[in-house]
Amino acid sequence: MITGDFNVQISARVSELHDLAAMVETFGEAQELPNRTVFIINLALEELVTNTLVHGVFDDGVEPKIKINLTASKQHVTVVVESNGGAFDPTEDSNPDTTSELANRPIGGLGLHLVKAQADGYSYEFIDGINRLTLEYNTA
Repeated sequence: MITGDFNVQISARVSELHDLAAMVETFGEAQELPNRTVFIINLALEELVTNTLVHGVFDDGVEPKIKINLTASKQHVTVVVESNGGAFDPTEDSNPDTTSELANRPIGGLGLHLVKAQADGYSYEFIDGINRLTLEYNTA
């Protein structure tokens, strides 16, 4: 595996997700990442970008921005997602209902639960108006 970085800033639009997924796949191939890891990263990014669009709180005149950084080392990938959509800590325990019949469950919370469950580690910080979520994935 080659060690490397991938950085991109996207506008917070659903139309950006397809191109972002393709860029992550290209990065994954270049870094010789397992297909499962690339899939999980793309799933997480789709959930996080969509949540920023739907739930982000933006001041008037502030364009939503999302920055993504992937760093691959020999057995590890770190994903950092930064957004300017108002403070929101996705690492807080949302306790989604995963046991009731699907029709009886309240809407929401499962996507972030899945993102956290698939990561080997995660952390959140809010600094100078920027949300920064770090996800860690072991690739070995």
